[in-house]
Amino acid sequence: MREGLDRFAIGKLFAAEGFGTEKQWNEITGEGDLIKDIAPDADSLEGYLFPDTYKFDPGTPVTTIVKSMVANFRKHWGEEMAFITTGLSPHQTVTLASIVETEARLPQERPIVASVYVNRVEKHMLLGADPTVIYAMKLAGRWNGNIRKVDLQMASPYNTYRTPGLPPGPIANPGLASLRAAAAPAKTPFLYFVARNDGSHAFATNVNDHNKNVEQYQRRYFREKRAAQPK
Repeated sequence: MREGLDRFAIGKLFAAEGFGTEKQWNEITGEGDLIKDIAPDADSLEGYLFPDTYKFDPGTPVTTIVKSMVANFRKHWGEEMAFITTGLSPHQTVTLASIVETEARLPQERPIVASVYVNRVEKHMLLGADPTVIYAMKLAGRWNGNIRKVDLQMASPYNTYRTPGLPPGPIANPGLASLRAAAAPAKTPFLYFVARNDGSHAFATNVNDHNKNVEQYQRRYFREKRAAQPK
């Protein structure tokens, strides 16, 4: 099971392999009781189903599998996560890690991406993270693979284009590298980043530089890509 899948995708994968049904997975992972000691505010197990390689005998109950995943999270969370440098709670840290996991492909960029979001939280700026909008749409049954401009205004506590601060919970299940990045982000002045279309990101400290990066790495890139297509 790879990093960055949400609980709905995980349930779909396991159900396809004959381990329960998607409905069972959604119901069992939709309760946060197994993690309440670490995250009292958790209303589901999103973020706490640790990505790893699992082997289960045919017919293993969904509850047993879920408990193993949460136990694996606890093992990796361990003492090293006790030293959170941001002032965020454990649940907030896992929430931040889940956003980092869905945004950063390069391991070396994860602490930098985490720093951008921490800096924005501290400055009371909207996070503006697309993956949170996607998660909000999934919860509302509206996700069809595309984000439209109108979707950025949907009313949801998970929509960080509209609701300030971190969302109320994780939006995916992060791996250890993203958990570490969220617990101890890099110290940077960055407030913005945009994808360079090669897996990396261009970071900026102000909106003017960010807009220049957007023009270079997004608008110009796709204009040139369209122009290069056969007529």
